[in-house]
This record gives sequence, structure tokens and C-alpha cells, in this order.
Amino acid sequence: MFFFAVFGVENKDEFIGTCNNAVCPACGGNGYYEVHKSYTCLHVFFIPTFKWNARYFVKASCCGAFFELDPVVGKRFEKDRTTEIREENLRRVNMRQPFKYCPNCRANVAPEYSFCPYCGGKL
Repeated sequence: MFFFAVFGVENKDEFIGTCNNAVCPACGGNGYYEVHKSYTCLHVFFIPTFKWNARYFVKASCCGAFFELDPVVGKRFEKDRTTEIREENLRRVNMRQPFKYCPNCRANVAPEYSFCPYCGGKL
């Protein structure tokens, strides 16, 4: 008798949806949130059988700020896309942004610039 098993553990990131008309707690700009789910999954014969360590993340469209979403609100949003995401449900993940944000034209600018290359405004 020969037994051959194919299994593995994989970290996955899944886009869940967007939440419109959101006010960003980081910059105060209006935009939308992109909601993602990150989890670890066990595969047996390439079929996902067990998921654990689920976390929900939100990225703001205005400045690119990244937040961790309360898991209860994340599960509710996964089932019902009309769930409201409030500022108290978000926890800032990265305090340093990889870019600067232009308040005039709302463009993402490399951190070495002092003036926006798109509109010329002071950063």
C-alpha cells in the first residue's frame, strides 16, 4: 500500500470590497476604503480545508494610509457590504507613509520632494 499526501500552508490576501464615502482618520480627506482579508490556510490536495489567523485591513484611497479593522466589523462587512466602517473601528498599522501626500491635488509624491511635481504646491 502506497500513501501519497499533498498538503501545504499558505498565507493569503483576499480583496473583500470597498466602503464608499469615508473620511480618512489620517489625512481628513474624503474617499473610499479598500477592505482586505488576510488569513492562513491549510491545503490538502490543493483544496483549502482550514483557515485561521484571519485579520481585516483597510486602505484609504485618499492618502494610502493602512489600518487594521476590528474583526467583528470585518466579518460583518464580509457578509454585508453596506456595513459602516467608523473611525473607532480602525487602528493605524503603519505610522510612516512611504510617500508624501499633496493637499492641493491629492497626489502621492515621493518623500524626497519638497514641492509637488504635479501641481507645484508646497508639501
